[in-house]
Amino acid sequence: MSYWISEDNVAGKKGITLYIILPTIGCYRYRIGKACYMCAYPASAPKQPWEQGRFVDYVKEALEKIKNKNRVAVKIFTSGSFLDDAEVRPEIRRQIFELIAPLENVKEVVVESRAELVRLDDVRELSEIVKDKYFEIGIGLETQNDALRDVAINKGNTFEEFIKASEIIHKANAHVKAYLLLKSAFLSEREAIEDAKASIEKIIPYVDSISLNLTNIQKGTIVERLWERKEYRSPWLWSAVEVLKWAKEKFPEKRILCDPVGAGSQRGPHNCGKCDKKVANAIREFSNTQELKYLENLDYECQKEWKYIVEQGLMDWQLITW
Repeated sequence: MSYWISEDNVAGKKGITLYIILPTIGCYRYRIGKACYMCAYPASAPKQPWEQGRFVDYVKEALEKIKNKNRVAVKIFTSGSFLDDAEVRPEIRRQIFELIAPLENVKEVVVESRAELVRLDDVRELSEIVKDKYFEIGIGLETQNDALRDVAINKGNTFEEFIKASEIIHKANAHVKAYLLLKSAFLSEREAIEDAKASIEKIIPYVDSISLNLTNIQKGTIVERLWERKEYRSPWLWSAVEVLKWAKEKFPEKRILCDPVGAGSQRGPHNCGKCDKKVANAIREFSNTQELKYLENLDYECQKEWKYIVEQGLMDWQLITW
């Protein structure tokens, strides 16, 4: 079953999150052959689509895992958009939220959607059902740079669409989380850091939370092809530390999140291999608590190599060893 619990930041404080992956038909961009270059999540969609009524029972079963837990967030993912009617019909969305609404230990509810699928009536309806909880919608912006989002990510939407979606979400009394991608294809480590910082600065007026997503190499993607040709390396964990520290110091009122998925593997964000686990854990603790102390005083030998690569602006294909 695709649901589990782990420590997380729940409405600003450390708590427990129940993650639920609904086996929908997946992202519509993937279905029409225009997937993002780094994303293979929709490929895991079931070959035989579920009858959507099963989703309600599936969520009800998952919620059993948090019966005796305190300060819980429920995050529902679909490998696409929760607000896409083809993936989750409006009446099914309502029924799922009606299951969550009476649970007093659930303090936060999070779903995801592409920006162009955010509609006022849909968001307002869900917001009213869970009106006593922190309700947030995550949007995959990836970068504030429209050209980069088009050429290096193939996202298929614009920054203006993100702004419009953010305004709709806030008007419906919900909150906005922006997903930013650290190191899309074709960027050097320095360019990736600069793009993340520029994106954070530009989106601050429109968001409540920022999730820095570190690129990991998924099978069957354009990014995997570049990696196999030794033309791409997943970001250094040091780059994430640099961006997270800078962001939290500059915008302390915002929730800055990061879960370094696949950290320490060659396909995931990594440093030298020796310090990966400690640095990744420090990033997670910072994300869970929002306390900068976890990112301070991290000092390992490979940091010198990372600094040299960033200072010189070296591209991945110029590096002999990774």
